[in-house]
Amino acid sequence: MNETLKAFYYGNLTPCERCMIRGSQAERIMKGLSDADKLLSQSLPPELRPVLDRLTKAQQELDSIVAETSYIDGFKTGARFALDILSDGHENIEPITE
Repeated sequence: MNETLKAFYYGNLTPCERCMIRGSQAERIMKGLSDADKLLSQSLPPELRPVLDRLTKAQQELDSIVAETSYIDGFKTGARFALDILSDGHENIEPITE
């Protein structure tokens, strides 16, 4: 029951370092993006390749920010659910147990 807390304590809980499952939809999309990036990079004149690199890097940074924010928001929402579950207060009826 405490495995998640132990993993967190020992620094083994790293949600940002997850591996894709082979053959999954995510892996297929990632391959498609990689193939498109490679094709576009090869098709561009050399002077425009840095622009593509900046675009790709900016998109990766934005994706990272969105993922981090979503993770934190999800964690907070889960904590709010847990607090609501533990709350005995209700405006219309008394709890079954004390």
